[in-house]
Amino acid sequence: MNNRIWLGPKGNEQLLPAMGRLPLYEEPIEYARENRTASKRLVREVEAVKMTFKISYDIVTNETLQLLKQLYLQGLQQNLNLKIEQEDGSIDEYEVVFRPFGRSRYLIGNKWFWEGISIELEEV
Repeated sequence: MNNRIWLGPKGNEQLLPAMGRLPLYEEPIEYARENRTASKRLVREVEAVKMTFKISYDIVTNETLQLLKQLYLQGLQQNLNLKIEQEDGSIDEYEVVFRPFGRSRYLIGNKWFWEGISIELEEV
């Protein structure tokens, strides 16, 4: 099954629930020095290209929220490992930092649900 995403300390990554998860957003960010010469020609030196990721959930149970909170707390102690399964079954891995995330809570029947969760991860 493709579209699996794992996150956690290297060697102890947790499979993130697919239920309620929106499409994975990936964006490369260039870290470069650039300047214009006297002739106004742009000169640039790309030092690195790092990835940022956004994993969003439409709605989750309290169990999923607790997993995400646990991963965030682990990320305060050490960088985390993000593993993303590709279409051909290969796995791409990135060392990332986990940014804090917000959420909205509501009650259906007698059970709490959470929505609007958007996790931002940045490659180290």
